[in-house]
Amino acid sequence: MDLNSNTSEVTIWVDIEDLLAHFYTTSRPTGIQRLTFELYRELWRQGGEAGFVRFSRHRADRSGLEEISWPDVERRVKAAFLSDSELNHDTPLDRSVHGPTSNDAALSRLSGLRRWAQGLPHDIQRPLATFLHLELTAARSIGAAFTVQRRAARAAVDVLRGLRRRAGLGGSGAFGVARSPSRLPANAAWVAGMQVDPQPGDIVLALGASWQTGYYPSMIAAMKQSFGIRFAFMIYDLIPLLYPEFVSISLREAFGSWLWPMLGIADTVFTISGATLADIVAATIRHGHTVPIPTVVPIGVKFPDRDIRPTPLPNPYVLIVSTIEIRKNHSLLFRIWRRMLAEQALEQVPDLVFAGKIGWQTADLMEQIRNTNYLQGKLRIIEAPSDRDLASLYQNCLFTVFPSLYEGWGLPVTESLSFGKTVAASKRASIPEAGGEFCDYFDPDDLNDAYRVILRLIADPAHRQALEQRIAERFYPPCWGDSAAAVIEACHRAAFLDDSRSVNDSRAAVAVSLKD
Repeated sequence: MDLNSNTSEVTIWVDIEDLLAHFYTTSRPTGIQRLTFELYRELWRQGGEAGFVRFSRHRADRSGLEEISWPDVERRVKAAFLSDSELNHDTPLDRSVHGPTSNDAALSRLSGLRRWAQGLPHDIQRPLATFLHLELTAARSIGAAFTVQRRAARAAVDVLRGLRRRAGLGGSGAFGVARSPSRLPANAAWVAGMQVDPQPGDIVLALGASWQTGYYPSMIAAMKQSFGIRFAFMIYDLIPLLYPEFVSISLREAFGSWLWPMLGIADTVFTISGATLADIVAATIRHGHTVPIPTVVPIGVKFPDRDIRPTPLPNPYVLIVSTIEIRKNHSLLFRIWRRMLAEQALEQVPDLVFAGKIGWQTADLMEQIRNTNYLQGKLRIIEAPSDRDLASLYQNCLFTVFPSLYEGWGLPVTESLSFGKTVAASKRASIPEAGGEFCDYFDPDDLNDAYRVILRLIADPAHRQALEQRIAERFYPPCWGDSAAAVIEACHRAAFLDDSRSVNDSRAAVAVSLKD
């Protein structure tokens, strides 16, 4: 059956509520926002102008959807991304680096504040952490004072917005539109203002972090009953379900309340790796649910700025790109470098660079880092790198490391490969899918195994160069256009082919689904 011949008969309504909600409260994207933004752009290119892909957000009364202009949203989101990038470029990369310092009193005060802030709600904790980081930067670098003060003021405003929302007073964010967490304004300039009344068979597509909206499953169920729509959504991973120790109690509860109702009403389920697909199938078997067999969407790799740049750091270095949180396993690298410094000559040990914001459950690690004076100056933390900074860091590193304990995919692995750099990577979950034959793998729970792999990549340049040659000859990363095409094709199959295959209580379904 030619799916493209029937595209005019069905509309795919892309629900971008979570993307908008994120930028109401902050201008800083996380991994999911970057991924969905690229997917939405490609969905618009492949179906928006033709009219069968349209974009929507939730109505203020939660009763359904309102149509929204994607070009207007894209322009505003790109402006928010650019704002971050410009701020980072105002401050040279070396001024945004955490490293050895003599200002122990300031560090001690801020360390206590960080520990206290970990008990706050996340919408207040995040901007407060940014504010504390900027105060720390100001303590280290008088030369960056003006830029730091400007950024600190923005972070302080975000803290106040969070407090206002907690008090029921609303707030504003990157789009400059007042709202409360549960209601969106009906008169925003970039909203078409037209209620969406889908036709029977139309598809509502949710690719973002829709677990953050508690009413979402019931709203979609009501739309299915009223309009006869189909529904498709994305599951990135099952971290709150499988590894609750890595998340907050509130996130675990919200995710559980979202997952099972969503699976119950979904006609099509997407995920981003075969490993996550297997996790979903196994979880539904354990809980006695019947769900559509998930479709794996290839994850694209794109860096907007790939110009060749000089090395940003003075010494050879190994790089990890990731939010600093317990699941990402930065503590393993800290211990490996401690051992290396004890067993190797100082000049033989490359620097270790953490590129990513300081997240949650890291107070002990950060105190250990400070107490060792940043591993005798061998450890650097670059907390707010722009895309341009990241491109330079990838291009000039010896190799990258990714020791994560669990991932839905592993985007930093494919990003590293796209720059021709091999990865010392965890062999857990989906990471070997992301890295393929181009990485050296280790057990992320085994210090000796990880030490052996990383030390070989440092001490054996010929081995490292052989992996880089393999990357140059064989690595062909998917693009975001491939990702969007896979989503559109699966939606059309759900609409036209009435694919009723599902996972039931047979464990054989796991093997069947992985081959599908």
